[in-house]
Amino acid sequence: MARTTKPLTNTEVKQAKPKDKIYALSDGNGLQLRVKPNGSKLWLFDYRRPYTKKRTCLSFGAYPEATC
Repeated sequence: MARTTKPLTNTEVKQAKPKDKIYALSDGNGLQLRVKPNGSKLWLFDYRRPYTKKRTCLSFGAYPEATC
C-alpha cells in the first residue's frame, strides 16, 4: 500500500530554505516543489507515461507566480 503524503501548506513552502544542493518537497501524487541553492522555488509534476513507461517531468512555473 502506498504511503500517503500530507499536502504542503503555504507556510511550509515559504519556510523552505536553500541548501548546498537542489532538494524537493513532495506535495503528493507526483507534485513537487524543488528548492534551488540560489533560493528559487519551482513547481514540478513527475509522472510515468502510460504507454512508454518513461518518466517525464513537467514544470508549472516558479513559486509564488504559479500558486493558486
